[in-house]
Amino acid sequence: MSALAVRPATAGDVSATFALAQARPYTAKWTAAALAAEVSRSDSLFLVAERGEMRGYVLARVVERDCRLLDLATASDGGGCGRTLLSALMLAAKARDCRKVSLEASAANERALAFYAKAGAKVVGRRPKFYYDGSDAVLMDLDL
Repeated sequence: MSALAVRPATAGDVSATFALAQARPYTAKWTAAALAAEVSRSDSLFLVAERGEMRGYVLARVVERDCRLLDLATASDGGGCGRTLLSALMLAAKARDCRKVSLEASAANERALAFYAKAGAKVVGRRPKFYYDGSDAVLMDLDL
């Protein structure tokens, strides 16, 4: 099996990224037009992972010295793609002189909360009943 490659997203990745986001639970459900706009934003960190075909993506924005993770999705769980994407994002954020990655996840998304905690993220707050299903948003920071 070939290695997983991570690279900056291009306009040619938008349709596959959009399809993946629509197929997975807990994604931000960006529109294709919004994803296309992220490709060319100077404050965006938009990376895709591929092994023959798209296996996942991570999307974040740099605001001053904070990298704000907006969305991360993989085609399947448990294969290491999420860890690879998060590591690549952390390296890209450090290269932009960020001090931390800030993120939020639904309190109902126990898998994501465990994933980020295992990566070293610390809970820094909550937004009660933030999501449409009534679940809280759990706010986390990952120091770089």
